[in-house]
Amino acid sequence: MGIYGLSNTWGHLFGLPHIGAEYTDYGSGAYRLLDGERCVACQRQATNVHHVVPKSVAKVAFIGDAMLRSPLFALCGSGTTGCHGGFHGGARYKARWEWDSPEYEERWWDGRLLDMLGPHSDDLFGYGEYVVDDRVLDEEIHIRAR
Repeated sequence: MGIYGLSNTWGHLFGLPHIGAEYTDYGSGAYRLLDGERCVACQRQATNVHHVVPKSVAKVAFIGDAMLRSPLFALCGSGTTGCHGGFHGGARYKARWEWDSPEYEERWWDGRLLDMLGPHSDDLFGYGEYVVDDRVLDEEIHIRAR
């Protein structure tokens, strides 16, 4: 499974929930960090927004007619420092989504969950979670919701 033209590594993340950030203009892709948010990885004060799918991979993807964007994570640091730097290049952190059941994943890909909840809905946390692999500490961070 995947979104046409993208590898499963990145394609399956489009349209999933944001954590601590949001698009302010979904059509243009403008976004912002939500007030008072904590870093997804270390829980320090978040200072920046990270596109989970690198903008160099793709800015939008589609399931049927639904336009999907990369999920956004609130992180500390910049693209070269703090946890934000740890996500860039996959040096330390790598995020993935795990569905609670194969049935939920099938409902996402055939569009039933997307039609019911819409893209980036927090209600998707009722069907799965983010798992962030910390390659330095050899640990997983499980994120069900914020």
